[in-house]
Amino acid sequence: MKIIKTVGSTLRFIRAYLAANVQAAMEYRAAFWVQIFAMAANDSLWLFFWWNYFRQFPLTHGWQNTDIVILWAVSACGFGIGMAVFGNAPKLASIIMTGGLDAYLGMPRNVLLHVCIASTDPSAWGDVLFAVGAYLLLLRPDIWHFALFVLLSLQVALIFVSFVVILCSLAFFLGNTEGMAQQMMGALISFSTYPMTIFTGVVRLLLFTVVPAGFISFIPLQLLHRFTWPLLGAMAGFTTLIVLVATGIFSLGLRRYESGNLLGMQN
Repeated sequence: MKIIKTVGSTLRFIRAYLAANVQAAMEYRAAFWVQIFAMAANDSLWLFFWWNYFRQFPLTHGWQNTDIVILWAVSACGFGIGMAVFGNAPKLASIIMTGGLDAYLGMPRNVLLHVCIASTDPSAWGDVLFAVGAYLLLLRPDIWHFALFVLLSLQVALIFVSFVVILCSLAFFLGNTEGMAQQMMGALISFSTYPMTIFTGVVRLLLFTVVPAGFISFIPLQLLHRFTWPLLGAMAGFTTLIVLVATGIFSLGLRRYESGNLLGMQN
């Protein structure tokens, strides 16, 4: 019962912050909607390119045009949800290096959660709009497949955000890693939007471990084609693992950060 109350309280906290962030972003209403539609248009152009490619070559290494729709829809929706809700995560390294965590240390909520949800990326809502629209209009799923799509997108969002948090949290130990985090995030997005069959050997292994693009694109694709409980369990297990790794690395670094602040005060 206590766990349920804690989860419920956390979700209400996230929802309240999300509503406040959206209201703040909409103070510049025109800019807000321009960013959303510009991102949706950008995603649509890429999907249009792939869609036409597979119309010319209907079956490429076992891939069809519907596979590309699923690939882009899940990846874009997951990334969009992640950056819309946890929009401050990519700035975490800079916040660490500039002492910005001080503002969150005295607050009752979890520091990492509080930092990550402190802002939203308006353009990310364009990713969500594109993804849901493309999946519904081009694939016309039944209720079961759409529910599974939403579930997988939420897991992908957690993988995206956790990956960024891991890279940014290295700033506690290595100095400012914001540039590296941005580059690796770009690599993750790029690999996630290409058919997995073009990668083999060591590269494919890396895409299921170091750069977890396989869990963002390939595994959700397989589940939406041929659902199996073991594969869903593997997806949920990896999502849980990377979230725990991200929170663990941040917690270790936070101890060093707090210790440094205390030494600085004594001096």
